Amino acid sequence: MAEESADTTELDAIPTFVAEVVAVQQNAPRMKRITVGGDDLARFVPKGPDQFLYLLLPPPGREELTVGTDFNWTAYREMPEEERPVGAYYTVRHHRPERNEIDLDMVLHDVPSGVDGGHAARWAMRAKPGDPVALWGPRIAYEPSDSVTDIVVFADETGLPAAFCVAETLPEGRRARLVIEVDGPADHLPAPQRDGVQVIWLHRNGAVPGTTSLLEQAARDMAPPDPATTYVYGGAESRAMTSIRRIVRRDWNLPKESVSLVPYWRRTG
Repeated sequence: MAEESADTTELDAIPTFVAEVVAVQQNAPRMKRITVGGDDLARFVPKGPDQFLYLLLPPPGREELTVGTDFNWTAYREMPEEERPVGAYYTVRHHRPERNEIDLDMVLHDVPSGVDGGHAARWAMRAKPGDPVALWGPRIAYEPSDSVTDIVVFADETGLPAAFCVAETLPEGRRARLVIEVDGPADHLPAPQRDGVQVIWLHRNGAVPGTTSLLEQAARDMAPPDPATTYVYGGAESRAMTSIRRIVRRDWNLPKESVSLVPYWRRTG
């Protein structure tokens, strides 16, 4: 769980907020919205449409947090194993600074199918108002240049909140095409209704998440856009993101800085 890839000093400067669950709502069969709030979120400073946080939860078998606002990954590595928090990354779906609240849309993974979302997904299944949480972040991965006019987003359920946030905050003069894989029509969430935004839904129709090639095939089927004005962003299963990165870099001729495809999760087995 501990972060190892970035500079330690830089990571330790990222803030941690202590909050609690204030509301829970079922958005779709496999998606639950967890609203967290608290006075500590008055310190939260937004960074971008895809801003994501690490949700820090009590260790397994515990009900109280073992970290506070002084949390950092250096301290995490020094904590006894049984004291270390568990969690996962989630995109901020909505931020209401006037109420010190943040919405997190969390996928409820189907454990029997072999897709186990881990501690955070299991926590989301039973989350209730009053449950303590801590939030580390935010950070961003979506950084198109000023010359970009066309955004293409590839996502499954896990990347859907970020995809919608990108579309909702699209500046004047930019267009966005969102290609989103879900199980079926019941999993469609209300899409942003804005000029220049197109949403393409792809359905697994009962196939296990992470086992289809729907997103990759959609990328192959698209006519290559203008590499000088296109930015590709996405969040989905790791192997899907790797395949799409290969397509847009090799076949679409997009430069490295115009591609940000984030492996949100990896199917095992």
